[in-house]
Amino acid sequence: MNIVIDIRALTNTRLSGVGRYIYNSIQHILTQDRENTYYLISTGLKDVPKAWLDFKYDNIHHIHWHFSNKLFNIRTALGIGPDLIKKIPVKVDLFWLPNINFFKFNKNVPTILTIHDLSFLHSTQFYSLKRRWWHKLVNVRCLVERADNIIAVSENTKRDIMRFFTVDEDKITVIYPGVMVEEMNQEKARALTAKFELKDKYFVYVGTLEPRKNINTIIAAFDRFYKEHLNYELVIVGAKGWIYQNILRSIAKRPYVHYLNYVDGSEKDALYYLSQALIWPSFYEGFGFPPLEASYHKTPVITSYKTSLPEIMKNQAFYVDPYNVSDVYNVMTDLIDDKNLNSFARENIDKLSLPTCEKQAQKIIRQFYKFQK
Repeated sequence: MNIVIDIRALTNTRLSGVGRYIYNSIQHILTQDRENTYYLISTGLKDVPKAWLDFKYDNIHHIHWHFSNKLFNIRTALGIGPDLIKKIPVKVDLFWLPNINFFKFNKNVPTILTIHDLSFLHSTQFYSLKRRWWHKLVNVRCLVERADNIIAVSENTKRDIMRFFTVDEDKITVIYPGVMVEEMNQEKARALTAKFELKDKYFVYVGTLEPRKNINTIIAAFDRFYKEHLNYELVIVGAKGWIYQNILRSIAKRPYVHYLNYVDGSEKDALYYLSQALIWPSFYEGFGFPPLEASYHKTPVITSYKTSLPEIMKNQAFYVDPYNVSDVYNVMTDLIDDKNLNSFARENIDKLSLPTCEKQAQKIIRQFYKFQK
C-alpha cells in the first residue's frame, strides 16, 4: 500500500505532545513495516526541520508543499481545497491524519483520524478566542463523520467522541501512545541539570503553559508549602502555549519558582528523576505523557482525578481535586513530612506498566491493513 501521513505538526523545532506522538509513531512504524511505502506530507512557507526527517529507510518519502498554512486553512474552511492527496505522485491507498487539522477528504481514499482530546469542546473556557475560532473553522464534526476509522488515545477520549458526535462505536479504536524515556542515575541526572542551578529539593511541573494545565493552582499550593519548607523550590518546565501571560507574571513575583521554558529529551528525564514529585493537577487531559514519564523514574505523581488521568495512572498516583489548592498542598506536605509514605510511593511505582511505542506502532499498522484491497 501507498500510505500518506500528514506531518504538518512537525514544522516546529520544538515538538509538542502531538508532534512527539507523530514522530515516535513514524519511527516505530518504519522499523516494523518494510512492505508498505510511506509518504510524509507537510505544508508551509518553512521546511520541516531535518531532525524530524531523519528516517533511514528506503520505503519512505517526504513531500513538502511550499504554500502558506494560513491560506491553506482558509481555503479548506471555505470548501475550495486544496487536496493534499493530489500532491502525492502515486496512487494513494490510505491517508492517516494523526491529529485534528484542516483537511479536504478524497472520496477515493480511505482516511484514518487520530483524536488526542476534545478539551476545546469539553472546556472552552481554557482557550483564547483565536484558538476557539481555529477549532470552529477546522470543522471537527466533519472530520469525525467522514473519517473511515478513528484512533482515540484513551478510553476517555473515545467516550468524549461518542458524547459530542453521532458516531458508531465500532469506528473508534483505542490505542495508547507509547512513552519514550531515558534511563537515569544520580550522577547522570545531576550532570544534565547542573546548568539550571536548581536547589537540591524541588517539585516539578512539565507541560505547556496554558490555563487547562492549572499551573496557577500549583503555584498557590506551593506558596503555602514554601512558608514551612524554605529549602524547596518549584520548577516549571514548558513552552508558552496560550493565555500564559498571567502565569509568567506569577512566576516573576516569586524567587522560589524557577521557570526553565521548553526542555526535552534526557534533560527532562533528569529533572523528573531528581524531583520530589511531579505536580500535574490538569483540568482536562486526553492522555497525559508527563505523569507516565515521571513514574518511570520512580518519582511520585500528584495529579487530577479528572478525565483520562485515573485511567492512565491507575493506582500509581496521588489524586487531587484540581479546583482545591488545599488538596495539592496537603499531598505535597504529606510526601515530605511522612518518609514512609514517600518510600512506599517510590517503591510501588514499579507496578505500572508503561505503554510502549513498539506496541503502539503494531496496533496502528493493524489499522492500516484493514484497508488493504
